Amino acid sequence: MTLEIEEGQTLTVRFDEVAPRGDGIASENLPKPIYASGVIPGEEARVRVRRIRRNYIAVDVEEITKPSEDRATPPCPLFEGCSGCQFQHVDYGRQLELKREMVRVQLEKFGGFTDAPVSAVIGAEDPWNYRNHARFTVRDGKLGFIRRFKRQFFEVPECKIMDPRINGVLAKLQGNLDGATQCNIRVGADEDEVMIQPKLDLSEYGLESGQAHITERLHGREFLVAASAFFQVNRKQAEALVDVVRARVEGDEQTVVADAYAGVGTFAALLSPTVGKVIAIEESAPAIEAAKKALAGLDNVELICARAELLLPTLEQKVDVVILDPPRSGCLPDALAAVAKFRPRRVIYVSCDPASLGRDLATLCGEDGAFDLVEIQPVDMFPQTHHVECVATLDLRSA
Repeated sequence: MTLEIEEGQTLTVRFDEVAPRGDGIASENLPKPIYASGVIPGEEARVRVRRIRRNYIAVDVEEITKPSEDRATPPCPLFEGCSGCQFQHVDYGRQLELKREMVRVQLEKFGGFTDAPVSAVIGAEDPWNYRNHARFTVRDGKLGFIRRFKRQFFEVPECKIMDPRINGVLAKLQGNLDGATQCNIRVGADEDEVMIQPKLDLSEYGLESGQAHITERLHGREFLVAASAFFQVNRKQAEALVDVVRARVEGDEQTVVADAYAGVGTFAALLSPTVGKVIAIEESAPAIEAAKKALAGLDNVELICARAELLLPTLEQKVDVVILDPPRSGCLPDALAAVAKFRPRRVIYVSCDPASLGRDLATLCGEDGAFDLVEIQPVDMFPQTHHVECVATLDLRSA
């Protein structure tokens, strides 16, 4: 029997699913699904109805009445109110299982894949203190974050997923950063390399700021990262991601790879020793300048400043593997059409958003597509959060 529910009502429900943002979902005998943060699928909780929306019911959890065996004590005192981490209350092994399920559900919802070949998530050796980049909001000299739900600012004395060097800078600046509204702190591969933006006079704290770039290092290869440039925030797991891509390329001295969203040249540089040639394609001029430095001395890498969807159809050389690593929003339709027309034997699609990945895979692997989906390999780049990186492997469909 379906329950009648009103705002302000208290009820006890069982949560059986996980939502894309990490919330628990309860739906049995309910007029609409209930979403709640801080619960684990399989748990029962007493909740108070906060708001009845058109498609779901938002609640506040008052008590976990039947806790999961996978429940852990969050080490961060800010966890419940912060919303930056969604899974600190979950044992790390269970986090990986939940992320695999989240990927599977999103691929079905947005791509129509009812039985997607999603492998077990590659976890992090250390799921704490991994972030090499932090963006803080500054209010009245205090550094903090903005809560997801109520959009409220709160001060952050320490963040458990940040590199200890970032927390060290944070401790010095906390409460003292007058004249700024934002503060970005980035740390490089070398222990003494710290970037602080914007340019401020921090000499009384023994700090410099306004650095133009920082040096990162993956598998021994250095990458010059500008203040505004994108680079993976988890260095160790970025190396694991590269290992997955290299293994899926299955390259030899005859293999030609097109890196269609080359960025600062990460994949191109690290694939270079294992393949015959890499054609690195990037449309951003600043990224091209950084890539030139990263790719210096690699004679088998050709760097081209162009839009992938325009360049791929014009390439005269046969390409065996195309790597797609687009922004969170995914590939533009013209880029997908260009890949399908170009018909490489394999496509490797790297994505940080399972929803846009599912949508694009539906185009590439649908009834009218040119490829078959072989595998989805998730990599946990962002432990304690709902985010997950995926490497999809597609093979050219036989005639």
